Amino acid sequence: MDKQEQENRLESIAKNELQKTQQLAESDFVKGQLKEFMNNKLRKDIVIRDDLLKGGDEPSKALFDKIDGRQEALDDLVSIIDTHQTCLLSSYDIAKQAISALRKYNPTKASEIENSLALKVKSSGSNVIKKKRL
Repeated sequence: MDKQEQENRLESIAKNELQKTQQLAESDFVKGQLKEFMNNKLRKDIVIRDDLLKGGDEPSKALFDKIDGRQEALDDLVSIIDTHQTCLLSSYDIAKQAISALRKYNPTKASEIENSLALKVKSSGSNVIKKKRL
């Protein structure tokens, strides 16, 4: 394989992984927002339950069911987010390897793709998910 073909192949790999990273980052951001929304709803339901218990009243079965349902949905969402973050990091690693190899052939293109990759990962809003059992 000549130099130009190798450069084109590496650039293609890096750009494909960059696009995949962007899609995963966007999905990660949306799912993170949904997780926060669901967590806040669950927290409000738990506060209501606790207030009822403190007041000596028995919370309704519907409230308990709602809390259980929200907790299960939140657990499922956290699992999906974990999977997305793993895929995001994997795609990031593949792109970094391709960029590193591309740097031998075309340092300028490699730097451009690397800067785009850094922005995509940074914009994902990924952070370590701390699963809170309420």
